[in-house]
Amino acid sequence: MEAFWVSALLVGMAEIGDKSLFVTILLTVRYQRPWPIFFGLIAGIACNLALAAGFGAWLADAFDGDLLRWILGLAFIGMAVWSLIPESTESDDGVQPISRGGLFLTAAVTYFMLEMGDKTQLATLALAARFDVFLPVLAGAVLGLVAANAPAIWLGHRFAARLPVARIRLLSAALFTLVGGWILLEVSGRLG
Repeated sequence: MEAFWVSALLVGMAEIGDKSLFVTILLTVRYQRPWPIFFGLIAGIACNLALAAGFGAWLADAFDGDLLRWILGLAFIGMAVWSLIPESTESDDGVQPISRGGLFLTAAVTYFMLEMGDKTQLATLALAARFDVFLPVLAGAVLGLVAANAPAIWLGHRFAARLPVARIRLLSAALFTLVGGWILLEVSGRLG
């Protein structure tokens, strides 16, 4: 259960202020059909994060425990720094036109591609490697991303304007630093 809740919290916090949150608002405002966007969000990120969690679980088996912990500790601290950098918003709204598969498919492909190489995907990979489990990390990461994006689907641009994004970004960075520091202290023998 710990892997599930830690994944949900860290990935959800890292998602606040992310480019996919802005794309969620843009899709919702442009098409005003929340259900296909919501289910497309779930499908796209579930596929993306399944790749990340699977690779992370493989890493846990492929590398020596201490070496992997050092890498993960530094990776989490790197993600903390990355969390402090605001997402750049491009002049193009980044929303693809509706595909032949409809809004659901457009949303699923959009979210799948948006999360490629994103900090939330890398966090999922690192969490799966850290906990050496696949399904709890995947389920928690998907829940975190959905929890961060779903309100924007139904509340649109009004909700996003009221989020204290800078504070949430700082809290996210603090959580990543805490996890990374904990792992580094644990591997260096200073904890238990």
